[in-house]
Amino acid sequence: MFSKNIFLKTVIFGTLSFVILTYYNSYTIVEKLKTNAFFINIDGVNITYKEFGKENANSGTIVFLHGFSGSSADWEFIVQHISKEYHCITIDIPPFGLSEKSKSFDYSDANIVKTLISVLDKIGVNKFTLVGHSMGGYLSVLISNKIPERIEKLILIDSAYNIPGERATVSNPENSPNLSNLEDLSTLLNIGLKTYPLVKLVYYSSLGESIALRTNHFEKLFSQNFFLPGEVLVKFTVDKSSQTNKPENVDFSKFTFPVLIIYGENDTVTPPKIGEFLHSVLPNSIFVLIPKEGHMPLFNEITIKKIEEFLQGVNQ
Repeated sequence: MFSKNIFLKTVIFGTLSFVILTYYNSYTIVEKLKTNAFFINIDGVNITYKEFGKENANSGTIVFLHGFSGSSADWEFIVQHISKEYHCITIDIPPFGLSEKSKSFDYSDANIVKTLISVLDKIGVNKFTLVGHSMGGYLSVLISNKIPERIEKLILIDSAYNIPGERATVSNPENSPNLSNLEDLSTLLNIGLKTYPLVKLVYYSSLGESIALRTNHFEKLFSQNFFLPGEVLVKFTVDKSSQTNKPENVDFSKFTFPVLIIYGENDTVTPPKIGEFLHSVLPNSIFVLIPKEGHMPLFNEITIKKIEEFLQGVNQ
């Protein structure tokens, strides 16, 4: 009995110590990420963005939009190369990254697109090249459809998109979650987002090559999502699922600018067939497959090379 009590106390102490250490490490990383961030208020919600290579604005401005649960940290490897010649802006799409995790914000695509355009208007960005990954790729398509006259070039990396007649990769009303289970889902997410081994397992399951480069990225990703309340992520999901806008409302004839489409060869989250479809409806596009890569080819030298060539007008 005595040894059982000691064992139980040891487990409890170990668990509490791990939770406290995880909180402290996450807090420290997030505070460090804030040091070079800018915060802008749009309709009462604080949106975070970062700027790099501002002195190169005459060469063009490039705006980067991350995927689901990502942040500006997703683009660090690419931006450290591209910002040597171009003005780069990375935006944390709410409620992710360092942007506000509001419980009342409308997270529908239409409102997020409106918010992102407002951010660019407020910081004085008129014409720009737009780069989007996964969910950010889909939002980039919607933004390009909304303000095509301001888009100089478009780069889609493992972009989400609903191919007509196929199972949706982007939420729509037919996929709405069961509202009666939302409280349980919120509790589950609050636990899951803070469970380091679980998040790490999910993260690395979507990777291809260059895993060594991504350890630092994972720590930043986990730390920022550690402070994302489960109920906010549930609202994000509900808002996405109940929206009325659908991909077929996109008028691809507006996309007269050059488009680069990049997909990881082994991506199972947003498979390459989505890229092939986008390539088929965008006549001014280039389609590139990155060998041995999964859903996150953002840390691959080939991706950097293809983006740089595209920006320089090679093969266009």
